[in-house]
Amino acid sequence: MKVVLLLFVVACCYALPTPDDWEDYKTQFNKSYPDEAEEQMRKDLFVKNKAYVDEHNKKHAAGMVSYTLGVNQFSDWTDEERKKLSGGLAPPTTEKST
Repeated sequence: MKVVLLLFVVACCYALPTPDDWEDYKTQFNKSYPDEAEEQMRKDLFVKNKAYVDEHNKKHAAGMVSYTLGVNQFSDWTDEERKKLSGGLAPPTTEKST
């Protein structure tokens, strides 16, 4: 049991974005922010979204889902900002109808 817990902790730490991920993201998508508070908020959103992408892609690698996700220029946006961009449309669900 201790080995499983240790592996889980190591896997979780491995999936966390590094400071370089954030700097690379800002460079790749030419991001800048008006002040430190805004940058910290955007960084927190990026970290959350990057962790989601990494977790999903682990499922893809295990054959649990059929597609991969990636970071894009919207990875530092709030859900509300993304909804405004899509005209308020909800993203498609992955549930199968029966």
